[in-house]
Amino acid sequence: MESSTGKPEGTAFPKDLESIGIVPGAKIDIRDLDTLSKQRNFHVYLYFEEDLARDSTLPKDLQEYSDVPDLERPFIRLDAFLRFATESDPYFVQRLNELPLVIEVIAYGELNIREGRSIPYIKGVMPFLDELTMEDTPGVS
Repeated sequence: MESSTGKPEGTAFPKDLESIGIVPGAKIDIRDLDTLSKQRNFHVYLYFEEDLARDSTLPKDLQEYSDVPDLERPFIRLDAFLRFATESDPYFVQRLNELPLVIEVIAYGELNIREGRSIPYIKGVMPFLDELTMEDTPGVS
């Protein structure tokens, strides 16, 4: 899939990310991913719908949901998610110690941010969301 920069979004990751375990299918605690993204200067986008994460590209999704407030989209930047969750729940960080949020790495790409500059990003999905939904829905096993 092509990104807006003309560079493909996909499962080919740069060697520096592969060397720290960021590869397709890797399952990584969001706290670790947040730390790594700041150290290595890349963005992380969390998707709440697995099909959208796998079947679309971030540039396409950003364009399609451009009129939708960030917190109402089916995806969000990790830093915004953590900021919102922490502001909404003072015990959020403590809860992460009890029940870590783990995302599955889906894809890598680059977003054109301005005048030829781009920022690398990875997309991930929280696979446990589907499992929790299925378990909590009466009549579904």
